[in-house]
Amino acid sequence: MGDDKMKAKVESAETRTVEELLRIERECFTAEAYSREHIRSLLKSPSAVALLAKVDGDVAGFVIGLVEMKHTAKIGHVVTIDVAVKYRRMGVGLMLLTEIEDAFLKKNVKVVYLEVRADNQAARRLYRKQGYEEAVQLDDYYSVGVHGVRLMKDLKQEQHAPS
Repeated sequence: MGDDKMKAKVESAETRTVEELLRIERECFTAEAYSREHIRSLLKSPSAVALLAKVDGDVAGFVIGLVEMKHTAKIGHVVTIDVAVKYRRMGVGLMLLTEIEDAFLKKNVKVVYLEVRADNQAARRLYRKQGYEEAVQLDDYYSVGVHGVRLMKDLKQEQHAPS
């Protein structure tokens, strides 16, 4: 009973969860948050991989990625990864990142990329720790004067145990 470690579970995110996802998106990104319509269209995309993390039935965070074709190779794009403020620093973001990488692997994706604000040092540290390499500086990516960084990672079949 004295288990102080939170039990989070990951499940598919669906369009019916759009309001909860929008609330977390706005909490995380304020001015740069995606709109309800944008989140809904991402969730409906046939190439989307959308997962949410729940803690005691409460949505703690979510991740949405897309499988894109680059020449003949499938690549994964983590479009957004969001963790509600009250669930930060508890491993939810890492869990979502690992789960979407696994989902991409199952779809034969070999490389994954994502963008992050240049000033978001905590996220950049997390991604580097997980094997992402900073590939490109993105000037004025989020808005004028708000720069981004694109990070890339090669996914290897052996990095995750088969399910």
